[in-house]
Amino acid sequence: MKLMHAASLAALMITATACSSLRPWPSEPEAEAFAEAAPPVNRFANIELAAPDKSVPAYADPALDPLRSATLSRFTSEQEFLDWLKAVRGAAKQRGVYSWRDMPATAMAAPTEAAMSPPPPPPPPAMAMADAAASESEIVVTGSSIPADPANPEITNNQKAGVDEGGIVKQIGNYLVVLQDGRLFVTDILPGGEPGLKLTDRANVYRSSAEDTWYDEMLVSGRTILVTGYSYDENASEFTVLTLGDDGKVTRQATFYISSDDYYSGSNYASRMIDGKLVIHTPIFTNGQGWWDAFDPPEIREWRREGEDGERTHMRGRPLFRAEDIWMPVQRMLEPVIHTVTVCDISGATDTSAPLCTSNAIIGTESHKFLVTRDAFWLWMNPGWSEVSSDSEEAYQACSDRKGHAPVREIATSALIKLPISGEMPSVLGVRGAPQNQFSMDMDADTFRAVVDWQSPACPGGWSTPATLTFFDAPMSAFSGTFSDAPGGRYVPLPSPGTSDYEARFTEKHLVYGAREGWGSWAPAESDAPRENGVAIVVPVDNPSWPVTLDVPHDVIRAERAGPYMALTGYKDHKGLSLSLIDLRGEDPKLASTHVLTNRFESENRSHAFNSRIDAKGEGLIGLPTVTRSEESERWWWWSASSDLTYIATDADGELSEAGQLIATRADPEAESPTGYECEVSCVDWYGNSRPIFTGGRYLALLNSELVEGKLEDGVIEEVRRIDLTAPQD
Repeated sequence: MKLMHAASLAALMITATACSSLRPWPSEPEAEAFAEAAPPVNRFANIELAAPDKSVPAYADPALDPLRSATLSRFTSEQEFLDWLKAVRGAAKQRGVYSWRDMPATAMAAPTEAAMSPPPPPPPPAMAMADAAASESEIVVTGSSIPADPANPEITNNQKAGVDEGGIVKQIGNYLVVLQDGRLFVTDILPGGEPGLKLTDRANVYRSSAEDTWYDEMLVSGRTILVTGYSYDENASEFTVLTLGDDGKVTRQATFYISSDDYYSGSNYASRMIDGKLVIHTPIFTNGQGWWDAFDPPEIREWRREGEDGERTHMRGRPLFRAEDIWMPVQRMLEPVIHTVTVCDISGATDTSAPLCTSNAIIGTESHKFLVTRDAFWLWMNPGWSEVSSDSEEAYQACSDRKGHAPVREIATSALIKLPISGEMPSVLGVRGAPQNQFSMDMDADTFRAVVDWQSPACPGGWSTPATLTFFDAPMSAFSGTFSDAPGGRYVPLPSPGTSDYEARFTEKHLVYGAREGWGSWAPAESDAPRENGVAIVVPVDNPSWPVTLDVPHDVIRAERAGPYMALTGYKDHKGLSLSLIDLRGEDPKLASTHVLTNRFESENRSHAFNSRIDAKGEGLIGLPTVTRSEESERWWWWSASSDLTYIATDADGELSEAGQLIATRADPEAESPTGYECEVSCVDWYGNSRPIFTGGRYLALLNSELVEGKLEDGVIEEVRRIDLTAPQD
């Protein structure tokens, strides 16, 4: 079921939070004000839309204009929101767009007595809404210049410095905390003040082995640990707040639930930690909401201890937001989603005290990608398939006859939303194109940048069609509270990588991307012919009209920043993984070197599976999980078998050399554990289980259930010590 949810990208409701409603006033108006004020106008009561113009796709159909607001504004009442939902569903059906949610209300489960009782109102706002003009004039500071908290060294390969991403291993002081099998394994790496490895605690995050719960991500702030999970028993996202004591022991503080579908994503991480605050994105599908008489927002509730028979106390929680808190859509759409960004201060949370949270919610399209920086959540929303489909033969013929990039007028209108972490008013910009993932976007030096797929909706596509790419950038001054269908920002055509699939990463000065053959990333079989050389395209972000194309002797399945280099991995043939470094220090980028790891194959595709420590001179080490058997070399977003950790050294000229491996001894996760250890819940490693860890000048590796340390002597890693996290505790 977990894989089904991941494949369908039904990534809803990332974690449990208690939130405050954001209103444009610091306190509620006086009662007399309500008595004198006229009731809000319901703009969608009995609304009648013009017949749809099916000669154009829905995103361009003026008949849908009454259902959007060019200027960012909220719904005036719950009834107005519900009437808007019904109108959108009616417009969708006129275009033949239906959903499994279009079912009679009688077919749905009857509400429980608890569900029928009214929820308590949202708590008072935590902060007043700032003036929109002041928000637009803010100076944006990106995470790239923010150092890590010394109490929590940044041992994760995060996209933006200062924005910690959910992961499976974190550091608190001299302790490494590993999340696996729904448990926290704590290791002291300085027992008695000397380098070493000593297991100090193994604590269950779950409370019962009968739970159908998956625990995926962990964040830390100071000595506080936050674990996110999804409970199929509760039909809710779960987060648990724990504290690590000075003795290395874990204490549970609180567990919270929020009504949701599974949040899991095969490509992006669900949660972020910024300045000690949890930041989560919770998209809520609205199809079917028109069947209810009232808007039923997701609720936050505290966990209560089970009774003697294992039952839990179910309580109505606090709503994440009200219908009147939702920002109206700026785009034409048929399948709207409520995108919500929630920020929670988890410090001091207990089982009877929900954390202080604020939320910002806006209606957008189902198709979206997001980027998180220190000051904002950036949401790029593209029309989905139902909004771009068209039967125009004229447009199709124009696509077939064209050579090169389509004109801007033929690219579907999208929206780029800035949702400030502070909870201030959002801002928006009309854009074109579609980024493939969060790594295709960046915000730096007061400028938002992206590399986007540039495809006219009318053009025939396919898995084998080479990607057409465009560079986009826009200054913060281009964003405002008013949306325009006209494209904002700058669009510069880029060279195609030559295939439909590619990997891209930004630095402060460059965009680098390269291509692979098809969706998969497995190594060629021995009987396969060698693959053609790949390309690495380096684009200076200040002058994107002058890209540099470099030949690399393999395809590209990974692109990661490594000090002054961009590291690319890929395959030429069955002999092993290739690693290349692109040197970005000079005026002319160049291929510094390539090294083939003989009979070694990359085993995990998550960004966190890669890590490096390279100094300003360009010297250092790169760590990467690998396996030796090519039949297991297809990288997955999950990996429950053990990987080894391969290290590759680089000198000041970018010359690569192999520095050895730290070898895992537990290879088969299905085999009986020699320590007698048994996994009870969350027994598939959806986020992988192997990580290179660089901390305090030491080289450590998480290898499935083992933590191994090596030392570097004469350019080669040699094992110093290891512990089995599943061994019985002393």
